[in-house]
Amino acid sequence: MLFHGSSKPRLSKLISAQPLKTPEAYDKRDKKMEKAELKGQDLNEEQLEIVQKGDGAILVVAGPGSGKTRTLVFRVCHVIERGENPQSVLLLTFTNKAAREMKSRLEKILGEKSHGITAGTFHHFANLLVRRHAHEIGLQNFTIIDEQDAKALLKRIVGVDEPVKKGVLDDILRLISLSKIKMQGVEELLSSPDFFHLRNHGEEIISLASQYENLKRQSNVLDFDDLLFYLHKLLKNQSLRSLYQNRYKNILVDEFQDTDKIQEAIVGLLYTTGSNLMVVGDDSQSIYSFRGADIQNILDFRDKYKAKTFFLVKNYRSSTPIIEMINKTIEKSTVKIDKKLVPAFSVPNPAEHSHPSFVDFPDRSEEARAVANWISDERDDGNTVGVLFRAAYLASELEVELARRGIEYELRGGVKFFEQRHVKDMVSLLRSYHNPKDSTAVVRLFTLFPKIGEKRATDVAHSLKSPEEIVRALSSLDKLGVWSGLIGEIYSSQSNAAGMLDRFYTDFYKTYLKENFDDFEERMPDVEALLGAATRYQSVTEFLDAFSLDNAMDHDNKKQHSIVLSTIHQAKGLEWDSVFIIGLADGLLPLARSFDIDEERRLFYVAASRARKKLVMTYPQSTGRFYTSGYLEPSRFITELPEGCYKRSTTPKEGE
Repeated sequence: MLFHGSSKPRLSKLISAQPLKTPEAYDKRDKKMEKAELKGQDLNEEQLEIVQKGDGAILVVAGPGSGKTRTLVFRVCHVIERGENPQSVLLLTFTNKAAREMKSRLEKILGEKSHGITAGTFHHFANLLVRRHAHEIGLQNFTIIDEQDAKALLKRIVGVDEPVKKGVLDDILRLISLSKIKMQGVEELLSSPDFFHLRNHGEEIISLASQYENLKRQSNVLDFDDLLFYLHKLLKNQSLRSLYQNRYKNILVDEFQDTDKIQEAIVGLLYTTGSNLMVVGDDSQSIYSFRGADIQNILDFRDKYKAKTFFLVKNYRSSTPIIEMINKTIEKSTVKIDKKLVPAFSVPNPAEHSHPSFVDFPDRSEEARAVANWISDERDDGNTVGVLFRAAYLASELEVELARRGIEYELRGGVKFFEQRHVKDMVSLLRSYHNPKDSTAVVRLFTLFPKIGEKRATDVAHSLKSPEEIVRALSSLDKLGVWSGLIGEIYSSQSNAAGMLDRFYTDFYKTYLKENFDDFEERMPDVEALLGAATRYQSVTEFLDAFSLDNAMDHDNKKQHSIVLSTIHQAKGLEWDSVFIIGLADGLLPLARSFDIDEERRLFYVAASRARKKLVMTYPQSTGRFYTSGYLEPSRFITELPEGCYKRSTTPKEGE
């Protein structure tokens, strides 16, 4: 038993008796944390109350660095240890990383008892149920396409006689996506400010959206939004809804402030009176409205579900001066749940903790040089560094400066592992075999071979229905008469994903890679990582689902850097010893074209709350030589802060 018996402490004794005095003490504690955590010795009073009293509909407002993951994990443990069936637990997260972390902790604590728990992202859960009940909504053996594949389908519909410019295809795809997750019609969304530039193409875009949906059905493919759409459709069926309401009596949702309209509706359909529903989130960190996230979901939860509210406000991440500034950054927000973070550290000498600082520079070049100097010093001191910015282009001069000095860094925002061309080329072999109607995959596979163009491949791909028909079609296009034989042998081998990919790479794609990519040596390790990842899955279907829904391979094949340059959106959930927020000027943060000043303020809140020991904010007085010249003013998010929250500094000299 986790919370009873002689070998492990009772739950009532899990609160640490003596608070630690400094962030450094917590650093040392973290290195020894796993064994202590598995015994539950890390719960504070706030966390313990939620774990013990979390029955019914519960809203947990969790500030940054407050231990919400730990609270969720031990709430699940408490439910199971008191005798409830592990299969009654549904734990929904927003990232695969969070899902893996929680599942790993639960396995270590509960052992075999954790095996019945359903834990994963909304899209993983949706895929699970939609596949299980696909026949009930006219689907079978579908494959999942990513954004690039969706764009390729849309390009095919647009064709030669473009009804709209191809430059706005990304906007049209976003419009189609938002129509599903916001549960609004395309025509209604076209009238919103975000899509005002498309207003003259309304009828054409509505037609495109309809053709896009039809083509997906013909190709037997779903995009990510379809998974949520069809799950919602399935749960509207009363008998099916009752089935899962009776199973999932304990529903927990992480990062609830990031849910969109359809995700909130799915949660609402799964929950029934008498069950337990715990949602955890922070309205002050709601920064993804461009993806469809709706802050009203968390703001309205208490009234909608008559929910009890708990707060996690003890911050274990940041120093006291940083926490004080974080609290002040959100005070002027007009849309929020009131709360105040408090430091978890008992600091004997507060003067030892540096205040956040704000430094202005003549231009972006000077800003980049100074930040590079600071980064070099932080690196030498062994500190991790995060450089955060509102838009990716703001890091360009800093990247040049770091490269000039030979300082390695990681830039967040590049092409994901599984979206890279050479990786998608390889996977097209499996997708075409698994679902011959997936014409996007078939065309991609065919055009890899010599003298087969996209038009010829497209002409034959739309009518294919089996792997054998794919081989015959390729044979008709394959003038050399070699490659259709290879694909036929791979298809007929009925091997697993790893075996099929290995044969394809060895006998064809390795040579193709060398002949078509100047940087083939840099790409080859990616393919080898793909082959290694495929060995973890028994079937092609399992591998393709993981490939489409999980970015684990992306993490497995990347070197971790102590210096990270990142947009604020991509930095959420991360932390560093020292954080530099650059480009902190009006028009840059808040962004001039933003329609929501409150969300821009929340971005600043998220950025500042990533810092553990040091927070430095900078702004250039002019936009610099690479962009339209003009003078800038400090961000209003800085100027609206009261005196004493930060130290204003002048431009340091070179080398300082």
